[in-house]
Amino acid sequence: MSKSTITISNDKQVLEYLKKGVDAIAIPVSRTLGPEAKTTLMYRTYNRGPRNVDDGYYTSEVILPKHPFIKLVAEFFKEAVMRTNRKVGDGTSGTACVARALFNDIYAKLQAKSQGYFSGKSESKGVMQLKKDILEEAKKIKEEITKVAKPIKTLAELEKISAVSLGEENDTSKLIAKMAYEVGVDGFLDVVEGYKGEIETEIVKGHRFHAKICGKAFVNKPERYEMVIEDCPVFITNHKMDNDVLARIVISEFKSTKAILFAPDFSENILVNMVLARQNGTFLWPVKVPGLRTEQLEDLAIFCGATLIDKNKGMKLEQVTKGVMGFLEKLIVKDTETKEDAVALGGRGEQVEQYTETERVEGKKQTKLVEKSAIQKRIEILKGQLEETKEPQFQMLMKRRIASMASAGGVIRVGSPTDAESLPLKLKIEDTVFACRAALKSGYVKGGGLCLKEIADKLPENHILKEALLAPYKQIQENAGGNLDIGKDIIDPADAVYYTVEHATSVVASLITVGNLIAEEEEMQAGEGEMQIAKAINGYTMLLKKEKGIMSENERLASQDMSNGLTDDEQIMMDNG
Repeated sequence: MSKSTITISNDKQVLEYLKKGVDAIAIPVSRTLGPEAKTTLMYRTYNRGPRNVDDGYYTSEVILPKHPFIKLVAEFFKEAVMRTNRKVGDGTSGTACVARALFNDIYAKLQAKSQGYFSGKSESKGVMQLKKDILEEAKKIKEEITKVAKPIKTLAELEKISAVSLGEENDTSKLIAKMAYEVGVDGFLDVVEGYKGEIETEIVKGHRFHAKICGKAFVNKPERYEMVIEDCPVFITNHKMDNDVLARIVISEFKSTKAILFAPDFSENILVNMVLARQNGTFLWPVKVPGLRTEQLEDLAIFCGATLIDKNKGMKLEQVTKGVMGFLEKLIVKDTETKEDAVALGGRGEQVEQYTETERVEGKKQTKLVEKSAIQKRIEILKGQLEETKEPQFQMLMKRRIASMASAGGVIRVGSPTDAESLPLKLKIEDTVFACRAALKSGYVKGGGLCLKEIADKLPENHILKEALLAPYKQIQENAGGNLDIGKDIIDPADAVYYTVEHATSVVASLITVGNLIAEEEEMQAGEGEMQIAKAINGYTMLLKKEKGIMSENERLASQDMSNGLTDDEQIMMDNG
């Protein structure tokens, strides 16, 4: 596909395209705001039929204007307003609404050259000063939001957040609030598609991770196709298990007749030997963890109080001693068509020990004794890494790891009578989960646009952000047909409102400095369309074969070549689609 560029440097034309690009995203997305939000019937997505959703994030995601300049601005604006969703899990609609109102207000001033901006007077302001004014005033508004925020103290308060986000107070909204309240800020709630046409929930108290049972011979709970082992030594490695060294270690070194073995893969010969060893009273329980990368295996090892036998560090199975073994009070592995996961309970890493820590007080170093478990120390390290991680997908992966180490998590399986209903419901529940978690973290403020409206009412008439702060309340009323009664029970997470202001003002402050637009024009060459379709079909076919385990050796090697060079977190993202 050959590409060329086109450029515009005329101020009036640039400003017009900026407005059209902002409107292309903000108008439809703003209509999804509030309890009477309009829905979006969108074209076929994710290899499924058309969907009808009232979610601002997904509405913005599928919008792709055809005109190159409008598309350029829309993509830039879209990326900025979606940052609120990535930060809080909600707020795309509100951010788009505030940003559009602010841009329109500034657009009118720039067009009229009024208010001292570009007026030719000595007190006139240029765009850089205008940008500075926007960001300085936004900082004051954010401080005011922080001041009026109230912490979540009871489950009843969180139920209000859940009901507002879901759109109504019902059993589902209360259930989501209860689960979020139980797992806490460090916990993690997974929202996945269900298979029974109803909503199912599960609270997991333990270290949760993906795993597979190696065969029916190792299933000891056949009624649920589970492998459940209690009070058992644990061995963890990223080597493929293809020799009997562990059996000898378990029997001679550990003086045990059983052990749990975690590894990415096991040879068929080893699995047969493990089954035969039971005749002599030795029970080895193999657990495949092909989806776990080194960092996640280290998490599991710390939870169990074990040492990871890491092939990347040159460690060999033959060098294993009793000291590398960990311990679990219980392990549950589920391996069915809908589940491939495990929960580890009562790991040795939960034991509290005394450590010496050094801190600086008034410029002087002081040491103190603290009591922490290995798991708590690992969580602190992961939280530090989370703060440094900027990529949203990696942040999500890190939060999952922290939640697993914190022994708190839950799963909500969303099913509905028809496939057309399941995705919108899943999206709504995801938003509700994120809203509850944001409220637990940052507290809550008045909802329905009232928080920003009350702040705006105190500002002078010519304040640069006044109309923008009033926009969400006005839009919610417009979506509802006017005269909507927003009661005191309508509350929003403080973080959602805070980041709405931050990201809306940031994107507008950036856009008003644009003086050139350079867009890409794509010209499809003969035959290129067919080639792209062929590549897409081939890639999808390979993925299906991999999932079903029917790839040939050559196809498997080709798939490995594609994965070379990826980091562990990147590979996890690939594995999870």
